[in-house]
Amino acid sequence: MPDAAGDADLLAALNDRQREAVMHGDGPALVLAGAGSGKTRVITHRIAWLVRECGVPPERIVAVTFTNKAAAEMRERVEALLGSASFDAWIGTFHALCLRILRRDGGRIGLQPGFNIYDTDDQLALVKRIIKSEGLDDGSGTPRSFLSRISRCKNAMQRPDEVAAHAYNPEARALAQVFQQYEDGLRSSNAVDFDDLLVRTLELFRGTPQLAEAYASRCEHLLVDEYQDTNRPQYLLVRALSAIHGNVCVVGDEDQSIYRFRGAEIRNILDFEHDHDATEVIRLEQNYRSTGTIIQAASAVIANNKYRKGKTLWTQNPDGEKIEVYAAPDDRAEAVWVAQRLRGLEDRVPFEECAVLYRTNAQSRQVEEIFRRDRIPYQIVGSVQFYERKEIKDLLAYLKLAVNPADNVSFRRIVNTPPRGIGGTTIGRIEDVSRTVGLPLLEAAHHAVHEDFLPTRSAKQLAGFLELAADFRRRAEEQPVAALLDHLVDALNYADYLEKTYAGQGAERMENVEALISAAVEYAEEEGLGEDEGGVLGFLDRSALVSDADDVGAQPGVTLMTVHCAKGLEYPVVFLVGLEENLFPHAMSVGDEEDVEEERRLCYVAMTRARKLLFLTHAQFRRTHGAFLPSRPSRFLEETPEALTEEVHSTEGGFFGGPGRGDAVRAPNQGYGSGSSAARAARRRPHAAPSVVPQEDPGDGFPVGARVMHPRFGGGRILDREGKGKTLKLTIHFSDHGPKKILPSYTKLSVEN
Repeated sequence: MPDAAGDADLLAALNDRQREAVMHGDGPALVLAGAGSGKTRVITHRIAWLVRECGVPPERIVAVTFTNKAAAEMRERVEALLGSASFDAWIGTFHALCLRILRRDGGRIGLQPGFNIYDTDDQLALVKRIIKSEGLDDGSGTPRSFLSRISRCKNAMQRPDEVAAHAYNPEARALAQVFQQYEDGLRSSNAVDFDDLLVRTLELFRGTPQLAEAYASRCEHLLVDEYQDTNRPQYLLVRALSAIHGNVCVVGDEDQSIYRFRGAEIRNILDFEHDHDATEVIRLEQNYRSTGTIIQAASAVIANNKYRKGKTLWTQNPDGEKIEVYAAPDDRAEAVWVAQRLRGLEDRVPFEECAVLYRTNAQSRQVEEIFRRDRIPYQIVGSVQFYERKEIKDLLAYLKLAVNPADNVSFRRIVNTPPRGIGGTTIGRIEDVSRTVGLPLLEAAHHAVHEDFLPTRSAKQLAGFLELAADFRRRAEEQPVAALLDHLVDALNYADYLEKTYAGQGAERMENVEALISAAVEYAEEEGLGEDEGGVLGFLDRSALVSDADDVGAQPGVTLMTVHCAKGLEYPVVFLVGLEENLFPHAMSVGDEEDVEEERRLCYVAMTRARKLLFLTHAQFRRTHGAFLPSRPSRFLEETPEALTEEVHSTEGGFFGGPGRGDAVRAPNQGYGSGSSAARAARRRPHAAPSVVPQEDPGDGFPVGARVMHPRFGGGRILDREGKGKTLKLTIHFSDHGPKKILPSYTKLSVEN
């Protein structure tokens, strides 16, 4: 019998709709959870409800989400509700769940114990070698573009032979060729990539139906977070794991589906009721995160999308302050204004509680420069991550080769790192042996040394490396990871190597190495490993599953990141910069309705990251490919209700304005609402004349910096020029009409002396 007191205690903190979702019985449930509506609380309380009130054994509950950070938070909350009883529940990311399955049963599909997970650098190294060996020219594609297309194929569940069967042009044939070689390379190295964790688990289930049934039988209740972001393999995994009991509860928000470029299919959530009979649909519409003003603004923007199930988000929070909208003269002035406002808020909000969001990574440059100038501390999410640093990847490659001697990519990475006199010629001969006798490079190297295939000096140098690798492999079976790494750093004389190779950076890079050893100690403590237990494979697995979002908050200061990286996070103060047509929404989306809708969802996600204060900015000019080009305010600004915004100004300009520092000046009751006068005026408002450096006359009478007179637009100044002769095109800033592109060969244009 359920404990009535425990029942009441578990449900007390929930609203009516949350309670309904938590207490849902058997069968499928679709929980449409608006931004900030407490979806994590629903999932964790539902797990506790199933265990405490329904008697479901924790080990028969599986909960999956998309980031390690979200999974860790979920585990902590469930542990707080259930105590030690929660330890047996499977709570983690899709990839971690599949890795767990493949570690147990991957041998059934040819994966040998100790298989490695290739990260992006490993994948690129493999593809580069394939491109070179196949003699493909640059026109076929870059290694990164090949990897992107291969990933799309895997997410669409396409095999290399299927791609080859439909390769009707040279580009497609090159993709099929590289894809097949790439798959062969992974298998010969006993390795998988990130996509393979999902795809090969499905391969395992298809090839061994009894095993798939056993996992599905064990999964009495499946809970899926962020269901709107699932791709085809994840959709099929959900179907497979819920095949026996049919108890699948998915939580998501179609308005926050923003990963189409990674293969996410919004149809998965839109069609859930069609895929699962008798689905109960529950809407979580009360927002606990943001002010009423922010919720109304974000809701007004997303209401313009057609592909949505629809929710009416509301909050009991106060309306709060209006959303400030700043029209900057240029992108530098935009960054200056953001810095000013942050300084102005410093007494109210710590920098760590502020975030600057942008559509593309390139936009961070101006913000970083101004923040450094004004000594505002910041951290960038999505830049070079800890486990991507070269010194870290080199040491991890030693670990990878120790547990998986077939890993050819790791062998190539470390065979001459640190330098030990093993050059390209020696490696080439090892590769010849590898191809001839069909052995991995490490075994082929042993063969080359013992069979005298190498000159004496080369053989001696290679033998030294092989002895080191063999000793390290033996130690990996016995020593804990931290001790193993400590020994390796000493054996390689790694500190001296770093100092010699990276002059002036050796100490900083050694700090990273020490942090890696600390991470190994933490791993051993968390896993409860003894002093004589290695745990190398588990440590490698954990490092391979780390994502960008896991570093958020790791350093002091304002957080800078793309909107995609901000998914699932929240901040009291958010600046959303660069709200301009062809930037946000991005130029690649314009003309495609579904792509524009995804951009609008991205804007909705950005706006709903803010709890208290939201600032929206756009630049009237933005430097693109070295030239200042005019910009138009984003349609998303026009879709924001005028009554919820106020336009602000700054006395400090950017490249086009004057020097000096000034405070932001508010202009109340001026907004960028749909059809508002401010929105319309922004498109035609005359701008201050940009400052340009006059240049010499190139011989046609139209030098940059010259003042000209146009019969229709009046006086103006030449900002830029493209082409020559009849194709000469001038960018001219007219005092009454703003910037225009003019062809002087077709216009009566006079130059003022």
